[in-house]
Amino acid sequence: MRRSLVVPCYQEEEALKAFRALVPLLDVEEILFVDDGSTDGTAGILRSLEVADERIRILTHDHNRGVGAAMRTGLEASRGEVVVVYDVDRTYPPETIGRLVEAVEAGADIATASPFVEGGELEDVPFHRAVLSRGAAMAYRMAVGASGKQIRTYTCAFRAYRRSWISRLAFESDGFAAAAEILGLALQAGAKVVEVPAPLTARREGESKMHVGRAMRGHVRVIRRLALRRMTGA
Repeated sequence: MRRSLVVPCYQEEEALKAFRALVPLLDVEEILFVDDGSTDGTAGILRSLEVADERIRILTHDHNRGVGAAMRTGLEASRGEVVVVYDVDRTYPPETIGRLVEAVEAGADIATASPFVEGGELEDVPFHRAVLSRGAAMAYRMAVGASGKQIRTYTCAFRAYRRSWISRLAFESDGFAAAAEILGLALQAGAKVVEVPAPLTARREGESKMHVGRAMRGHVRVIRRLALRRMTGA
């Protein structure tokens, strides 16, 4: 299967300097970097990567719209039969990309990385982040219903998608709740989702762009929408 990799970027100059060494090792046919309105040196580094590797395409937002919007832009523009969304901060090991792709090639519609299933782990991750992730997963399981009760991780954006599902997942969120919304919609629509164990580490370069309060409000809105869909049979 032809594989595409989507990498959202916002103010990621420092992370991209480290990501540069990883690019030649990526076993994919297409790499789409989505510059979500960066004003630092992100655009310059992306242009140099594009010149050096013919697999790379750069998609640009003229202002910062959010990681969910960047994911939407990348997913819609991708051409692969399997499309992986990967974080430029590499808090999950890049070798997991191949395992996610293999899971889709083996029959899954969506394969998502998870530190909370057997074989996964948290390494130097702030306690509050782990608590928020677990709490959000519990709320999403209740909102999604029976089809989502076995899923341990909803907020992780590091996933592989089968091409046939990308156009079906018309998610609304532009922020950090987008990853959970995509998974919830897919589960309610009958997608086969598998979780692939992977270690999650703390970011090493740059700073997280997530504002906890804003992200929580986004999750509350998505949880309400998913619960309403379940109750009304939408």
